[in-house]
Amino acid sequence: MTRILTRITLLGAAIASGAWFTFSSGGTGTAGQPPAAKGTDNRQADRDAIRAMMGQFKEAFQKGDAAAAAGHMTAEAEIISDEGTALKGREAIQKAYAEYFAKGNKPKITIDIDSVRFTSRDTAIEDGHMTVAREGESAETNRYQVLYAREDGKWLISVIKEWPAETTSGLDDLDWLIGTWTAKGKNGEITNTYEWFGNKGFIKASVSVHAKGKTFTAMQLIGTDPATGEFRTWTFEHDGGYGEGTCSQDGNRWVFENRATLTNGSVLETTNILVPVDRNTIAWQPINLTLNGEPIGNLPPTKLTRIQK
Repeated sequence: MTRILTRITLLGAAIASGAWFTFSSGGTGTAGQPPAAKGTDNRQADRDAIRAMMGQFKEAFQKGDAAAAAGHMTAEAEIISDEGTALKGREAIQKAYAEYFAKGNKPKITIDIDSVRFTSRDTAIEDGHMTVAREGESAETNRYQVLYAREDGKWLISVIKEWPAETTSGLDDLDWLIGTWTAKGKNGEITNTYEWFGNKGFIKASVSVHAKGKTFTAMQLIGTDPATGEFRTWTFEHDGGYGEGTCSQDGNRWVFENRATLTNGSVLETTNILVPVDRNTIAWQPINLTLNGEPIGNLPPTKLTRIQK
């Protein structure tokens, strides 16, 4: 059974990995309600300070106060637009803001933060989506990334970069998957890394499962069928197993149907339920498992936690 569950893990390319891990470590839970995380975030004070500062920046910008908005930036700050143009230096940015506000532009801004990660004691990177609504115009949403730097004990904006939220593959709705996720237990560890591949034509998932002194790996591509617009998956195991499947959204759940051929010629079929609980937590559960047409049943859910965006 352990070997079968390992195959489920790899050929599901993380879609089923959380459930295999829960089964092997004796965990239990309810789909969409993973066990509570243990431990505390030792950078929470810094996260709170960054978000408070960003809130002040947003308020100043919406009021049309160029000096106050630029005051939340480092002297050498840069702003890089989705068109690739750049403003460099706090003074240049303040001047550009003042000219923009002088035209009567005071847009409403909505920020949806995907993640904040710390790259050193005094630097942090934030990724997310920003929606700008100007009076009389349609709202526009772009992806953004902000680099923060702490100077003299104060967090400031060092770089703001944005780019269109659209992707050529139509995989925008799965953009939140990008990053590294992990699940750990007494019997082993699973690490899944999702990244864009090519011109954002695919999402590539790299899976590593370490248990009982052994490591198993697999790779999966998630893409769009150009003929139907349907999301499809292709999975390849390290020792030759492979699988194909589909991906669809059902409310707040993502459903991955997968059919895999194992290295011994057996056929494993699974329905894998993925539920984003919050920006940094995913609940997983494989259900309706069959091996060569014989029912195996359902596995209990578990959670994966984002460790890096």
